[in-house]
Amino acid sequence: MYKVIIVDDEKLLRQGFIHMVDWSQYGFEIIGEASDGLEALELVNKYSPDIVVTDIRMPGMDGIELTRRLRNERPDIQIIVLSSYNDFDYVKETLQLGASDYILKPKMQYTDLVAAMDKAMNKKTAAGHLVLPVRQNQASEKAFLKNLITTQSLSTEAVKQQLDQYQIHLQEESLCCVLIQLEPPTANDSTGIMEAFDFDEAKEAIVTRLQSKLPALAGSCCFSPGEGQLILLCNIEAGTPANAWIGDIAQQIPGVHRGAYWVFVSGIFSGFDGISAAYARLQALSPYRFYQSPGSCLYEQDFLHRAAALDLTLKHFNESIEKLEISGLYERLEASVTARLAEMCYVEPFAVKNGFIEACYYIIHHLEEMNVEIHELNSRKMMYFKNLERSQNLEECFLHLRGVLEDIQSFAQASRNMNYHTTIQSIVTYMHCNYHEDISLQSVAEQFHLNKSYLSQLFKQQTSENFNTYLAQIRITKAKELLRQPGHNINKVCEATGFTNPSYFGQVFKKIVGMKPSEYSKLYTK
Repeated sequence: MYKVIIVDDEKLLRQGFIHMVDWSQYGFEIIGEASDGLEALELVNKYSPDIVVTDIRMPGMDGIELTRRLRNERPDIQIIVLSSYNDFDYVKETLQLGASDYILKPKMQYTDLVAAMDKAMNKKTAAGHLVLPVRQNQASEKAFLKNLITTQSLSTEAVKQQLDQYQIHLQEESLCCVLIQLEPPTANDSTGIMEAFDFDEAKEAIVTRLQSKLPALAGSCCFSPGEGQLILLCNIEAGTPANAWIGDIAQQIPGVHRGAYWVFVSGIFSGFDGISAAYARLQALSPYRFYQSPGSCLYEQDFLHRAAALDLTLKHFNESIEKLEISGLYERLEASVTARLAEMCYVEPFAVKNGFIEACYYIIHHLEEMNVEIHELNSRKMMYFKNLERSQNLEECFLHLRGVLEDIQSFAQASRNMNYHTTIQSIVTYMHCNYHEDISLQSVAEQFHLNKSYLSQLFKQQTSENFNTYLAQIRITKAKELLRQPGHNINKVCEATGFTNPSYFGQVFKKIVGMKPSEYSKLYTK
């Protein structure tokens, strides 16, 4: 991923930029934002970005001075300037100082930004790396193949001539396009050291393996259109089911590539002019690996039904929020995705993450309107949102969502406790400190020198819950925390949270959480 910092004095514009599109799909990660040049320099020194996207006119240090400082101090960083129509004289100055490109803010589209950032990284690569000479024939073949999948401007005759020139035996009929998405190996579990990863080496090894193991595809071509991807173009015999041959392709990859991978398969089509359209469709399908485990084959025909957004009516959450039954909203949010999946309808992964973020933001905002003191939540919410944004798959996204909602409920409950009558506040504090002991309404009434019936009535009046229910919720909240920790033992968790009977513990846990302790534990077991 190329690292990007956004600099603009308008917070709304910065946030719009960050959430404009799923930048990771294009190989970029927004790692920071700043309101002026001075803040930007601090972020540059801290994170060493590849690209800085900056406005020209800002209070304090403006974009011109920032460009000048970066060119002098960090010439390796590429700079893209955002400007208005009447800023062109300033734009020329930044370009003379060494800015890579500029974009007009009133006309800004994410496609323009992606193109400008790609251009910037091409400049960085050309400036920072020695380009080895390549045989003319090899270079022209690669250029032809890349052109074949990205444009429809080539005539059929021109394609046939070049296929013959490079001895690629593709036919016009029964074509199939396969996109293989590769990811680098992760850090070694025992040493924590990231393995060296050479994509070109992995690519060549996979191509060699395919050619040797799949002679039926020997007339096909396999090449790389960019970092982390391979394209296989081949002819398929009429009537041959896709899974009858694509599984053989997928099985060749683990032996030569240690990282994660996914295989995306187009439908069968005819005509060389359909290749670029098939590739574009697979590119659009690539983010949907979010729903599939590494090593999966994703067939285009299985993803025909897609949704651009989650179907959420956030005002329907109000009653649960006002009762502080916030963690219970997890099931409703989860169902907004799983119900679609049951109908073979896939919500755009970026929309899933963004929908969950919007829901969490709505909950926090509604709590503020209820005058619930959630200062700590406000300080943590950006961390929560970042975790949701960076989720690599649906399971991880659900995991982060559950954790966020449980945190929100804990903080909100603690805040509400502060508004209780002094006696009840002391009792609630006592319960939180002694939940693991054998406490009851009778023992607490004696501890605080109160009549048992009076305490029961006062507790219900203040907390809207009876004593035993409130105590059970405290114990189960702590049990969930312990069950999320590695190496836990369910019987010990039962004892540690004040339950003397494991069977009863399981019944209470399922009633409050909606699943058994063992099922909840598995959610957090890697």
